[in-house]
Amino acid sequence: MLSFTFRMPTTLLFGPGRLEELAQTPHLPQGKHAMIVIGQSGNILRQGYLARVQGLLADHGVMSVVFDGVRANPRTEDVDAAAAQARKMGVDFVVGLGGGSVIDSAKCIALAAANTGPFWDNMTSQQYDGAKGLPIVAIPTTSGTGTEGNAVAVLCGPVGKRGFVHPAFNPAVAIIDPELTLSVPQRLTAITGMDAFFHAVECFLSKARQPMTDMLCLEAAHLVTRFLPTAVEDGDDINARTALSWASLAAGMCLSLSSPISQHALEYSFSGSNPDSQHGAGLVLLCRSYFERLIQLARQNEETSDRLMNLAVAMGFGVGGDEDEDGHPFLNALEALLEAVGLADLTPEEMGFEADNVPQFVAAAMQLKDSRQFQNTPVSMGEADVRAIFEGVFAR
Repeated sequence: MLSFTFRMPTTLLFGPGRLEELAQTPHLPQGKHAMIVIGQSGNILRQGYLARVQGLLADHGVMSVVFDGVRANPRTEDVDAAAAQARKMGVDFVVGLGGGSVIDSAKCIALAAANTGPFWDNMTSQQYDGAKGLPIVAIPTTSGTGTEGNAVAVLCGPVGKRGFVHPAFNPAVAIIDPELTLSVPQRLTAITGMDAFFHAVECFLSKARQPMTDMLCLEAAHLVTRFLPTAVEDGDDINARTALSWASLAAGMCLSLSSPISQHALEYSFSGSNPDSQHGAGLVLLCRSYFERLIQLARQNEETSDRLMNLAVAMGFGVGGDEDEDGHPFLNALEALLEAVGLADLTPEEMGFEADNVPQFVAAAMQLKDSRQFQNTPVSMGEADVRAIFEGVFAR
């Protein structure tokens, strides 16, 4: 029988050109001082997005300070430094302007700034249970994590990369303007788009799924399959960019309404060990080996097998409903998508990972065996399975 909880407290302003509404929206948090969090790459400055946001906030009567120290795989020490700055300057709310790492950092900064002590220690010791954070405004400039639509943040700390869930991480308002993604380069468009795709796939297969996430996940998987190749080929196609922004948001909403599964836990072994690696690229490296294993383990699990076929149909494969001599329809659809976006030949070596480190990757992944990712995986997946998946990545 159905039993689920649905809560979506974030106001979403979605559509091309909607960033301009920042100047007058009634949904902006109360206060006259904001901290704008951006990445350290400088891209947000070069594109003029920072100046635009500062100007629109000023039109709203809000002064702003900038924290520009977020790295590609955000670090807990950067969160603590920004939170200390926010407390010192009396910031009223935090604006995350950038990709998933930036908005995740903004979430953590907002919670840490409203409290005392190091973020990582407080979060892992449950000191933040029931705690309030500063309000958050999320303005994504990529289409991948969908973090603007959920209560999840991922951060690197003393024991590696971890995902955290906290009610205070729900942004007060998110402005999703696909025009801000037009500047994303071809390869990053592909990698972030695949991140959104795997969010949808994992949450659809998850034991934590619910009717709302089923609809959103199938929509997102279909839209990424349909529009990501177009956006990779022609980055100025605003129709494709808009579809991907919605797919990313829809799949991102599912990360807190449902849950990712163990593919994400395994990927943390990659991007948690190499700060220069990209989360979406790590998921791509894992995907063939991971889903081959999952399909094998699910052969006696009728519901999971049916869901894999539903995903294949959403991607334009598997209409007949059966696996045939050409392989599983979902795996065929996945391979076709990777080919279409130019990621089929991605290797672990070019991402900085070596086969000799498989034991370390396995050990890091198994540290998360009690996490929600493993617990919500629809099949039992133990250490031998995890080792076989990582070995499969390096055997291709």
